[in-house]
Amino acid sequence: MDASRAERGVARPRSRPSSTGSGNSNNLIHTALHTTAKRSSSTPPLFRTVTWILIVLCSSFLTFYLGIWAGLQAAKAGGATAAASTAECPQCKCAPCPPPAEAKEKPCTSNVTPEELQRKVEERAKQKIDGELEDLCKKLPQSAAASPQQPAKRKKDSILFSKSISHFARGLVRVGKDDLMNTFDFGVPPNAGSEEMDALILYNKEDAMPSDEDVASAARYNDPTKPLPKLSAKDATENCESMNVVLIDNPSGMAQCFALVGGQYQSYHVQRWMRRGDYGGLKANMPLKLSSRGLTGAGRLEFYPPRETHVKKHQEKLLTYLTNISDIKSRLSKVLEKMNTKAVVVMTCNHGQSELLMNFACAARSRGFDISNVLVFPTDLETKELAEGVGLTTFYEEKMMASIPKEGSSGVLCVQLVNELGYDLLFSDVDMDKSLPEFDMYFQDDGSRQERYAPYSANTGFYFVRSNEKTKNFFRHFIYTSDLIYAWNSHQQALIAMLSEHNSLMGLTVKIFAKELEEFPGGLQFHRKVEPMKKILAGESNAYVFHMSWTNNKDNKVKFFQQMGEWYLNKQCIGKEMHEITGEKGASNEGALVQQCCSAEPLITCHYKDKPSKNPCPDAPCIDKKCKSFW
Repeated sequence: MDASRAERGVARPRSRPSSTGSGNSNNLIHTALHTTAKRSSSTPPLFRTVTWILIVLCSSFLTFYLGIWAGLQAAKAGGATAAASTAECPQCKCAPCPPPAEAKEKPCTSNVTPEELQRKVEERAKQKIDGELEDLCKKLPQSAAASPQQPAKRKKDSILFSKSISHFARGLVRVGKDDLMNTFDFGVPPNAGSEEMDALILYNKEDAMPSDEDVASAARYNDPTKPLPKLSAKDATENCESMNVVLIDNPSGMAQCFALVGGQYQSYHVQRWMRRGDYGGLKANMPLKLSSRGLTGAGRLEFYPPRETHVKKHQEKLLTYLTNISDIKSRLSKVLEKMNTKAVVVMTCNHGQSELLMNFACAARSRGFDISNVLVFPTDLETKELAEGVGLTTFYEEKMMASIPKEGSSGVLCVQLVNELGYDLLFSDVDMDKSLPEFDMYFQDDGSRQERYAPYSANTGFYFVRSNEKTKNFFRHFIYTSDLIYAWNSHQQALIAMLSEHNSLMGLTVKIFAKELEEFPGGLQFHRKVEPMKKILAGESNAYVFHMSWTNNKDNKVKFFQQMGEWYLNKQCIGKEMHEITGEKGASNEGALVQQCCSAEPLITCHYKDKPSKNPCPDAPCIDKKCKSFW
């Protein structure tokens, strides 16, 4: 069989079967095609097309190579015959020389060895096969061939991430903790001293891992001799479509374990298990048992359900609130409209703290601050008169406020009411000496890292709230759960617990100004940080406010402000009611006390040498046991 006949065999794959040897091959092809045709009605079109092409290719290759084999055998036989007559042709060693014209058209090949001829034939055959395959691939549907642009799948098994956990864990990388928290503002206050700390990012899919194949391979821990790769927060999360953040610390120095359970219904809360008995704290010989996040290792429970007395008190106040809410909001709305502002500084005060409120107003006036957007919610008539006497706007609701003890606080109610009416607000305690990014709520960092304040440690004496649907919903729910405030005896603890829930459930965005920031100092700096306080006293600080937190009582707050040079209220106005200062009842309240009570200059008095003071106080006593002089 020569080459031309082999090509004709390829060109006629559907010829009738014959009794020759080659016919048997065609018969098999025909049978295969016939069988395929019977199944065509139930076979997908793409599968039938690909199957038919594969059958044609196989038969073509078989016939083609049979022809090549026959040609090689013929070449070997022809070479032996031509060797006897090589002398007749001086140009080459072949049988009789062809005519001159024909010699130009056909090159002489009898001087080529059989091995070289076979190599050339095989090379020619390979070129022909490659060309035919390329043409066939172009004719195939796009879905039948793998796209050359599609990256190869990473199939290499990981030593660390076995198949049994691959449904939720495929890779792990390190990211600098500060880098991560600066790239993504989680709102929580960062702890100091974390410059050398790393965070871990766990990937649940290959697609979530970094695009760099070398980094992805290292993240899968394919080579245990190399450490986990450390990336920038941006590179580590470049392919993350979502990211769940878990904040971890080591409370009470416990030996902790973290169980990541894949293949489960997704949860956005963390269960806490601790070795303990039915009562008390940590007991290493006991089995792990589900425990409140507020249970300390010593056995103190920070979060517990309200008792019946707490619930009863809460229900009585809530009933009063719900009965009168429409009238209260209507009257408050008129007061806010007269103030002609979209952002309000909200304060609440009782008579026991009234001198701090008056000092705030006097200090603001001495510095030229506009206090027309300050709204005070006094809890009693005495405080209402004093506040108006130093030029502050007030809103007094007798039905709600009169039932609150003078030592109490109505902060929850006043914030909720102003927020509900659509005003952004800054809530401030009265112990204050007076273009944010888009968060819903901002808080000063309290500085305490007790478990009951986790994870925000928000100071509820100074915070800013935008009025939107999420914050309105938050404060409505806060009002409805005020029994927790009675039970825990802490407005701050209850608010932080609810912040965490609404952050997770509603996407409420919360920002805590870190305690290390110079702009928002408070009790932490006053009692523990000498250098920042010296900058404040020297007038070199960039602080916006100073909050006298971490202080046991009002009397000490007054003394601390006095020796800091932040006291502007004259002595005759401290601890007095309006008529005691003016000497008459029924006098006009608005601004009536400014001249009598407010000093244009700070009234500086030394009390304790171990506390910050405007001037050195070497002869004053100490208030702390260590008794280390501030200067």
